[in-house]
Amino acid sequence: MQMTKRNSIQGKCKGDALRLAEGPHLAGYVIQHSDAYRLLLIDGALMRFTPTEYALLLRLLQHSERHLSFALLEQCLFLRSLNCNPRSALVRHMRRIRPKLWPFGLDILSITGYGYMLHATRPELATVQALETVNLLA
Repeated sequence: MQMTKRNSIQGKCKGDALRLAEGPHLAGYVIQHSDAYRLLLIDGALMRFTPTEYALLLRLLQHSERHLSFALLEQCLFLRSLNCNPRSALVRHMRRIRPKLWPFGLDILSITGYGYMLHATRPELATVQALETVNLLA
């Protein structure tokens, strides 16, 4: 029997129980993650990311509310081409991650000439907005 991509993914899920690690800790949020599946749960809402997005977001979450330099964040990039400019690749990935975080009251702020930082707004409002967004998408 030939295994299709779908069967191989289901087989992986059946053989391995999904294990979620607690954290990174961010005040006002319950965050869990799975490195094996690149999954992030924020207040119970499940999100899946590409390998690069997941690595960048975990780095930002681990250093929340701190400024991270371009050089530090560029270490998370999986560049497919040697001709690719790491800075523009970083900008492109951040642009894709930001809208996924907005419903939870999280944003990635750009620090001109230096890097980025994760910023959390009022968590009590963010939780209500996240639940409304998740319900609208379901």
